[in-house]
Amino acid sequence: MRHRGAQFWLWLNKRLPVKTYEDVLGDGRQIEVQARITPQGMTQVFIGIYAAEGAAICEEFHDRGLREPFVLALKWGGQRARAILLETQPFIAPHRAQLTLSTVITDETVLALRRLEMTAGERLKIMAGDALDEYRAAQSAMLELMRSPKVDPLVWAEHSERLRQAIDRRVSVQRGYLS
Repeated sequence: MRHRGAQFWLWLNKRLPVKTYEDVLGDGRQIEVQARITPQGMTQVFIGIYAAEGAAICEEFHDRGLREPFVLALKWGGQRARAILLETQPFIAPHRAQLTLSTVITDETVLALRRLEMTAGERLKIMAGDALDEYRAAQSAMLELMRSPKVDPLVWAEHSERLRQAIDRRVSVQRGYLS
């Protein structure tokens, strides 16, 4: 059973006919897209994403256009739902899997020490330290670049991406502390 949020109840109008698209992902999350046409001819789309147990992850609704066909509105809603799901995915490092979220460690002795059995609290502490170190290094590099009188656009993009990933790593580790 889905636990509807405020956006659904604001959108709900039982007098208007609705076409619905529903999908259940492999991990149990549910996508619901509804489309309707108002008496004024405006096509409206509701997008709901729910956790496996039914809790609302995201709900939103949009005005699409005058007399847009239901098929196109539902297709757009499905694409928007998948984009929302991609945005809400937890950070996954684009490099080989490790015990930490820091940059790729190549020193075998450091890797061996990291692979030792440790408690979850110790693991989170190491991950937090690594994430903070990477963030500070990326921030420092970006500040240095900002102080330069002339910057190559490719270098700027590279440093911006590094800083963005460092921020994502820190947020991911902080979520680990909260859960």
